[in-house]
Formats: sequence, structure tokens, C-alpha cells
Amino acid sequence: MLQLFRLFKKKAISFEDQLKKLSELGFRINEGIEPELLLEEFSQVEYEEEPYQLLMISLGGEIFRDEQFIVVSNDIWHLDTECIEDHGDYKVIIERLMNMTGLDIRNINDFVDIENEEAWVSFQYNEKQINWDLKIDNDWLDSDIFDKFNQLIRNDTNNKIVLSVLGQDCLIAYLTDDRIKEVNKLIKNKFE
Repeated sequence: MLQLFRLFKKKAISFEDQLKKLSELGFRINEGIEPELLLEEFSQVEYEEEPYQLLMISLGGEIFRDEQFIVVSNDIWHLDTECIEDHGDYKVIIERLMNMTGLDIRNINDFVDIENEEAWVSFQYNEKQINWDLKIDNDWLDSDIFDKFNQLIRNDTNNKIVLSVLGQDCLIAYLTDDRIKEVNKLIKNKFE
């Protein structure tokens, strides 16, 4: 009976193998961050119980070192969508998309007034001034910003911003259609 159990038991994918596979797919740890630091958020056993999904969450997050938060990877972003409270919040969103995509975006400004239901973000891209009005829904992010961003860049790249919804949080990546298919084979919350 024990031999039969061993035959059907799924072999765990080690933390190191998951990290290697995700790196091959373009999700790399930023320079100066040791992979072992990711074991402070989840244990090796937890990473093996939910392969790739938890590691992508960790790669998309930040670690606290030397009195500051440091982005673990510019290739993926774990975002709590209940994040809009004041001026500067949409500027942070555009800056993170700029770092993720490597696109030349300049002069980012925003305005957020939840009480008066007004929000906008503006920036320069390809020598054009871009201005987007955004919806207010308490402190929730207007997720249309990602669709607007994809429309803006559609003629300049084969990649697009995609989301994997986890609940009130999500993973955000900048991928080609082929890469989306490869990554989606590994995770339960698919990128769309």
C-alpha cells in the first residue's frame, strides 16, 4: 500500500527549482537581494505546497532592509488594490509600470481627492502628454489604468501588462502572449 501511495504522491518542486524556472521565464530577483531572504516570508515547505504561486507573490513584493522597503523583482508586482488614498498614489503605480516595462516615461504627476471623487494621472510618453481621468471607489485602485496603459503601448511592444487576480490583491507582469501561456501552466490564478 505504501508503494502505491508513493506512486501517486506528487513530487514537490523545491524552492530552488521554482526560482530557477521562474528566472528562465523572465522573473528575476533584483541585484543585491539574496534568494534566502524570500524564506523570511514563507517557509520552504509552504513554497512547495503551493508551487510557483507563492514564489511569484514573494518576488512581486518588497523586503524591509536598512530602514527602507526594497522591491524584490522589477519583473513582477504583487499589489493590494486597496491602495489609493492621496496624492502620489497613482504616480507610484505609473513609476512601477515604468520600471517593469523599461519604457521612457517622464514628468509623472497625479491628483487624488477621494472626498470630492476626483483623480487623475499625467505623464509624458513618446514626446506626448498623456492625461487620464480615473474613477474613485473609496480607496480602491481604478484597474482601468492597466487597460489604458496597454492601449498606450500597444504599437511599441509585443508585451502587455497582465493581471492574475488573487482576491483584493493581484500579481502584475509584463509579458508576451507566448510567455503568458508558459507561466499560466505553472500557477492556479492565471494571468489575463
